[in-house]
Amino acid sequence: MLLCTTYRRFPGDYTTIVNAPRRVCPGLRFIKQNVPEVEILEYPMWRQYVKRLKQGWDVVGFSFYQNELTEIHKMIAEARRQGIKEIWAGNYGALDYSIPPVVDRVFTGPAEDDVARVFGRRVRNEDIQHPAMMVHFSIVPGLRAQTFGLLYTAHGCPYKCSFCQTPVFERERFTINLESIERVLRYYKKLGITYLFPMDELFGIFPKFTDELTRMFARYRFHWWAQSRASIFTRNLDDWYERGLRITAVGVESMFQSSLDGMNKSQNIEEIYEFIRRSEEKRALFRIGYFMTGHEGMTAEETLEDALCMRRAGFDTHTVSVMTPFPRTDLWERIAATRGIIDYEPRHYSLQHLVWNHPYITPGQMRYLQNYIIKILVKYSDFISNGISRLIWGGLRKEGFEMLWRHVLKGPVVANVLKDKKLYFFNDCESKS
Repeated sequence: MLLCTTYRRFPGDYTTIVNAPRRVCPGLRFIKQNVPEVEILEYPMWRQYVKRLKQGWDVVGFSFYQNELTEIHKMIAEARRQGIKEIWAGNYGALDYSIPPVVDRVFTGPAEDDVARVFGRRVRNEDIQHPAMMVHFSIVPGLRAQTFGLLYTAHGCPYKCSFCQTPVFERERFTINLESIERVLRYYKKLGITYLFPMDELFGIFPKFTDELTRMFARYRFHWWAQSRASIFTRNLDDWYERGLRITAVGVESMFQSSLDGMNKSQNIEEIYEFIRRSEEKRALFRIGYFMTGHEGMTAEETLEDALCMRRAGFDTHTVSVMTPFPRTDLWERIAATRGIIDYEPRHYSLQHLVWNHPYITPGQMRYLQNYIIKILVKYSDFISNGISRLIWGGLRKEGFEMLWRHVLKGPVVANVLKDKKLYFFNDCESKS
């Protein structure tokens, strides 16, 4: 059984927000950790994928996203051409309506137990073991500044934002067992990693579990990055900050309450301002705000006004996306039935294109507006100056020389030595290349 991601069209394809090619697939790493019989292939070049297929497999499965559909359909066709009898599909891209007709099995949500059953075993949610995986962070592309130890500690989300696929994809809500996570933390500590990145869709939705988890982060003296709601951050800010929280990512989406209500965000603007006020008091805390353009009731002028409100709110940097309906979400169903979806090109589902019939803004106007708003909100100079002032100088005032040594001097050295593609699975008790 071979499980793989989409292929890379060129070596630097699929660059992430941290200026590094996407090289590790957490979902496949989790399956390999818990079902060691499978083989995985992460982001190969096309020739590498074709060569691997020739080894002969009973099953080939794919983990992918919506904007990778073109490449995945090509990979499926090649697998069929080489005589692979059974094709599987998983991850958020498998929710697309074009996938079930061309594969033999579609997986929704975590697939550790489903894959284990093929080999006559079971992996209950409470028994899932966490693998080791990492990503290199670069301020300047190509120059590693830090390595983040990746974590995925909790599945699911209790909120029902109309644009989000998580409630559809992850119908079960559960946490990864703490013993398994602690084993990974010990390994990261041994490697010299000092920063963690929990990739949970919404960090902190299991209060008791998160309290134990963040105490564990503090015990091993990690700094960490998390993404969550402003209200959850504000409620836990004092404790989490003392336990090492240093980078926060907040899904703001809009500074207009009417837009938040329209997407069923269950968030009010005052929660955003309260988070900014409280977090401003914390030295060495860097704040990222996620902003969304293309709200259904907004004109171009109102969208620009919304972006200026976001700019004035006080985040240290921002990410900007275009409201995009994804298959099987409430937004997709409503837009398809009323406004109409006008662009089905998979690569345009990268959160940077207007793919539906907006009442006030054309796709061409949105491209211009998006680029203009990115210039307002995503300034490299702000990222550097705010990052240095809050993360470094603020950290020095709070932690002194220890922060300078562990996170400024030691971090880049470790990052340029570690191999992020190296596979380490604890049930093997050995490293594999």
